[in-house]
Amino acid sequence: MAKTEARQREAEAGLQDQMNLLPRAQLLTVFGALSVVFIISYVDQSCLGVLLPTMGRDLHAETSISWASTSTMIANTTFQALYGRLSDVFGRKYIYLSALFLLFLSDLLCGFAKTATQLYVFRGFSGIATGGISALTMIIVSDIVTLRQRGKYQGILSACVGIGNTTGPFIAATVIDHTTWRVLFWVMGPCALLGLLITYPTIPTNFKGGDYRQKLKQVDAPGILLSSISLIFLLIPISSGGTEYAWNSPLVISFLCISVVAAVAFVYVEWKVSLLPMIPLRLFKSTICAAMYAQIFLSGCTYYAQLNFLPGYYQNVRGYSNMTSAALTIPLVLAQALTSVNAGTVMAKTGRYGPLLYIGYLMLTIGTAIQCATFNLTMNPAVLVIALVLQGVGIGCTFQTTLVALQANSAKTDRAIIISVRGLIRSLGGAAGLAIASALLSNVLLKNIPTGLPPDVRVVMEHSVYATPDMASLSHDERIMVAHAYMIAYRAVFIFFVPCMALSLAACLFVKDSGLERKDEKVQPNLDEPNTTEEEVPHRQSGRI
Repeated sequence: MAKTEARQREAEAGLQDQMNLLPRAQLLTVFGALSVVFIISYVDQSCLGVLLPTMGRDLHAETSISWASTSTMIANTTFQALYGRLSDVFGRKYIYLSALFLLFLSDLLCGFAKTATQLYVFRGFSGIATGGISALTMIIVSDIVTLRQRGKYQGILSACVGIGNTTGPFIAATVIDHTTWRVLFWVMGPCALLGLLITYPTIPTNFKGGDYRQKLKQVDAPGILLSSISLIFLLIPISSGGTEYAWNSPLVISFLCISVVAAVAFVYVEWKVSLLPMIPLRLFKSTICAAMYAQIFLSGCTYYAQLNFLPGYYQNVRGYSNMTSAALTIPLVLAQALTSVNAGTVMAKTGRYGPLLYIGYLMLTIGTAIQCATFNLTMNPAVLVIALVLQGVGIGCTFQTTLVALQANSAKTDRAIIISVRGLIRSLGGAAGLAIASALLSNVLLKNIPTGLPPDVRVVMEHSVYATPDMASLSHDERIMVAHAYMIAYRAVFIFFVPCMALSLAACLFVKDSGLERKDEKVQPNLDEPNTTEEEVPHRQSGRI
């Protein structure tokens, strides 16, 4: 193990350090451009929850339309860690721009999809792109600011996540109410292209290039292949088991076996074969880092499932419109955005991250417990707002804090791979959470469909958990029966959230606050001021665009 790790360290030592601390004026320009693109990418992801029922009906895919979300998450998860290594080998800027171009192309193709299968494939490419944008934005920010200041800037990026997640459902609801869902993708594609045009002249680079054929050989191709096989063959049966296929069916069992074999092979390749592994196993040696990676996975399970399933609860249980459902996501994401900015500022001023993690996961645990206990057919909307605000505060305290804390407890040269692995684990949690929540919702709903409903209503409920039957054709008692069946199903999903957050809170016991100071990163440079000294600027920006 030690010999292999030494070879990996030697290979990593040959990579160029892309630390590039910028003067404040240029930093704000670069950060502003990155933030705009960050919002665009999260709008692209968050709009799907509102679009699913409409897309399912239009493409005659009511029973499988959840794969529009799941395929996005699988692709996002699979390629997150790869982007960290690609940016180490080929430089941050052009890998980032390639992700933006892929998002532009895949969104346009989604708008022209003629079948559900085409849509799932194109959403998979969108997932690859948004995964790259998410990882590389954080990596570029870690290049241009010091460790202590990263919490502040990444807190603003977390607020951008909130903005994107708020505006996405509103935009989607407006599009559905006035035109076809395809228009949304035809708009999002050019927005991604606009982001490319904004960031191309803005983002600086000090990467010197080299022999790209030789660099290509350094890419962990076996790791990419094995991780893709493992994730895909894991998530397909999780999302389909109990509904499309029985849990003991040969297909489900064989898929899970293939996933396990590929996962074992992936670990071996990362451990013994790859010189530049996607996920260096040494990252998990630290108890502190292992605990935070567990928290990130569990948070991803809850967060992504919330964004995708809350609109369904609002519409199928409470009978709210698309626009009202979108509006009811505001308490969650607004609390997240405001808390993220303030939490980042607190970290920058105090140089500590421990208190924020404890407070954040405590709020998430309380918020999900309230949601599980009180969300029903007649709940007071004030209780809903309280539960979502508590969860938003928790997400705002932890989203960027775990990322900064991981970097504080790891080698400085590992920052790109740490950020991308963190994104991979969060996305893996999201993909697993979506698949598990979808399976829970489907299986529980099928078991609780009332027998006294008209046959056509039962058919709709049996074939789609994402579309409510035509309630206008039902009597008052029948509408209550339908809403109650959906409520039981959604409560099963809400129950799933509680242990995820409780375990995250318990993991805080293993996280030690080691502070946010590095000897070689004392001051964020402000080269516009005449009293800034050379010693204060360990890495000057090169000016190459």
